Amino acid sequence: MKILHIPVLCDEIIENLYIHNKTTNIIDCTLGEGGMSEEILSTIEDVYIFGIDTDSSILNIAKERLSKYKNIDLINENYINLSKNKKINKDIHNIIFDLGLSNYHLRNSNKGFSFDSNNILDMRFDESENLTAHQIINQYNKKELLTIFKEYADFPINSNTNKFIEYIVQKRPIDTCENLKKICLNFYRNLPYNKAIQNITRIFQAIRIEVNNEFENIKKGLENAFNVIEPKGRILAITYHSGEDRIVKNIFREYKSNNNIEKKFKLINKKVIKPTFKEQKTNSSSRSAKLRIIERVI
Repeated sequence: MKILHIPVLCDEIIENLYIHNKTTNIIDCTLGEGGMSEEILSTIEDVYIFGIDTDSSILNIAKERLSKYKNIDLINENYINLSKNKKINKDIHNIIFDLGLSNYHLRNSNKGFSFDSNNILDMRFDESENLTAHQIINQYNKKELLTIFKEYADFPINSNTNKFIEYIVQKRPIDTCENLKKICLNFYRNLPYNKAIQNITRIFQAIRIEVNNEFENIKKGLENAFNVIEPKGRILAITYHSGEDRIVKNIFREYKSNNNIEKKFKLINKKVIKPTFKEQKTNSSSRSAKLRIIERVI
C-alpha cells in the first residue's frame, strides 16, 4: 500500500488533546488516508476514534492502513452530519478537522483535482453529488465565475480578472484538466511561469471548493462539533488557506464571546499554531498550515 499523504502538525494535535481519565473518544472528521488517526492510536493508550470521510475510495486506504487497530470505527459520510450519526454513540472529548486537500486526490485520483493530469474535470469528493467541475467551467455565467474566483481564490475584481473570465467563456467547451491548464497558461503567457502556475492553482482551488460546497460544509461541521463536544472537550481545526482560516477564526470567536448558560468556550491558542521550521522543511505541504483550538469549559 502506497501512502501519499503525510499528516501535518501531528505532535501539536496530540499535545493539545483533552485526555479523559477513562477512554478518550475522538472524532477525526477528515480521516483521509488515516495518517493523523494512526499517530493518535499509536501514541495514546486508552483512545477510541470515529474516523469520517465522504470519499469511499480514500476510506478504503485508511481501512487497510488502520486494520491492526480495533479501537476505531470508520464512517463513510460527510462530517456535516456528525451530530446525527447513530454510530457515534459515545461522549466525545476531541473533534479534529484537517481541512486540506489530500495528496491522494492530487496524485492518485481520476477525478481531475490536479492540473497536471488529462482527466475529465470532476473534482467531487462524493460521487453521489451532482455538481462537477466540468459543469462549473462550462455552464456558469460570467458573474457566477467571478464570484467563486473572488470568494474562493482571492482574485481581485478588476479588468484583468474580467478579461480572464471572458477568455474562459470564449474557449468553451473545456473538458479536461490539461485543457483548462493550457487555456490559463495562454492567458497568463506574459507572466513568469511560476506566477502563472500560482494563478492556475488558485483557479483549480476555487472550482474544487465550489464543487464540494467546502466553505458551507466547514461552517455546518463546526456548528455540529460545538453541539456534540463534551465539557472540557476540544475542537481542533487545521486550515491551509485564508478562506478556511477566516471561517474557523470567526466561528471560534463567536462561540467564545456568545456563551450561554449551558455551554461556555475558551480559546486555547490566541495566536495560530504553525508547523516548526523542521516540519516545513521535510513536508512542504505543511507550510501554509494553521492550527486553532477551542475548549468547552462547561
